[in-house]
Amino acid sequence: MRTILQILSISMLVLTVLLPSLYLFDALGEVAMKWALLFVTLVWFAVTPLWMGRRQPASRRGHRGS
Repeated sequence: MRTILQILSISMLVLTVLLPSLYLFDALGEVAMKWALLFVTLVWFAVTPLWMGRRQPASRRGHRGS
């Protein structure tokens, strides 16, 4: 689940850069870009706290119990 959330979060950051680039090259209208950026921002703020700052269990980090 953590990996899915990380992928989604990074995808939203990529879209934050990609959408204005598309607008710059007239591939996307201004209103559509603004609504898409609002959506992308809201998704990023909703998803990122769910995975950021959590530690992985010791078994997934390669440590063995003593």
